Amino acid sequence: MAKKVQSVTHQPLQQASNKINSEQLMNDLHYQQSRQIIQELLKKGLITPDEFNQIDTLNKQSFSPLLGPGNIDTSRF
Repeated sequence: MAKKVQSVTHQPLQQASNKINSEQLMNDLHYQQSRQIIQELLKKGLITPDEFNQIDTLNKQSFSPLLGPGNIDTSRF
């Protein structure tokens, strides 16, 4: 018995490009660095979890990271 697959989006699929340009790479790096900073502020109690989420949302809008949080080790930069 075959199962019926239901569409979960109305947007057409787009093939992802494997090439990342330097601007995208820098945006990811800057996002990761900013996230590490606000994680430290949260850990030290200098900002609340709600403030952390608000700042992180703004950073995602500013930097438009391709990778998710925590995928890049920025400690060497």
